[in-house]
Amino acid sequence: MYKPNYKISDELLNKIAQIEALRLQIDSSYILPEREVEMRYRASVEATHSSTSIEGNPLNRKQVERILSSNESLTRHRYAEIEVRNYKKTLDFINQRKEQDVNITTKDILTIHKVITNSLLPESKVGAWRKNPVYIADQNDKPIYTPPSVAAAPKETQKLLDWLNEKSRDIHPVIAAAILHFQFVSIHPFADGNGRTTRILTSLYLGLRGYDMRGSLVLDTYYNTDKFGYYQALQNQGKDYHARAGAQADLTPWINYFADGFLSSTKVLAVEVALLSRFVENLPQKPKISRQEADLLSYIQQFGSITLSEAEGILSGVPRRTIQRRLKSLVDAGYIIPKGASSDRIYLKPLNPV
Repeated sequence: MYKPNYKISDELLNKIAQIEALRLQIDSSYILPEREVEMRYRASVEATHSSTSIEGNPLNRKQVERILSSNESLTRHRYAEIEVRNYKKTLDFINQRKEQDVNITTKDILTIHKVITNSLLPESKVGAWRKNPVYIADQNDKPIYTPPSVAAAPKETQKLLDWLNEKSRDIHPVIAAAILHFQFVSIHPFADGNGRTTRILTSLYLGLRGYDMRGSLVLDTYYNTDKFGYYQALQNQGKDYHARAGAQADLTPWINYFADGFLSSTKVLAVEVALLSRFVENLPQKPKISRQEADLLSYIQQFGSITLSEAEGILSGVPRRTIQRRLKSLVDAGYIIPKGASSDRIYLKPLNPV
């Protein structure tokens, strides 16, 4: 089983304490449910833009938002548009996956990679372990890091999952997420898409541990703001996998970097939550909505309307009657407006939501 090597300093404990205080503030603040859905949607747009931008996607945030709200091609960058849409679909997948409080599996990892790289890689490489040796190079194509062999990559991934599912619960979620992020990207198990898969996997883990801050925490913007610092923090632990994974490899610098980013991102979110919370100080509190209802509202926020068949696609595996009840609850609460006969009814967002 994988066994990480790191030290906990007073500085790190202070960062964790600050994160805990902000988390309590964020989780306990009352926000109008429709505003929370908007906040989650903005977070998904920001995460999509930042994470794909780290990998070189040329689209700006406004273009990303337009692309995600349309099924049409809006720019000349077809590959970049597919990458953006795929990333948002992967965020939607892990949002549903968070509801299942079970261990992360290789199936989860392969599914994440499959959705992220769909139509971007040859079919044989989509959602599949790499079949050839790879290395990470600098701008001059000089190798700066060599991951484990083809045969070793799935085995090392399983060792990491064993640690994640058996030992990480005894570690603070921020520290455990940092270790997961570092070790998975070091294994580099895929031909391409490892960075995006790593960041999505980290988000999934934080969600399962209850540390995704109402589904609105975006760590990727911190990395995207200083890509050099992000890559340098990852590469400081050795030029090959044996050095990084060996007993001498010290993850302390990376964990401190990760905690810095987590604290910075949490502070940004706390300010937004405080503003949204202040907005409802003199308004009657509406009943909270379920995660499934939030997913439906998020889709309506994105596309302007939803049908029952579209809702079934979003809440895959949920019985039709349950979905109909969820839609009715949203109608009764005034979050959406039904239009048309029951056979071809669509649901729209109000023109002037509260």
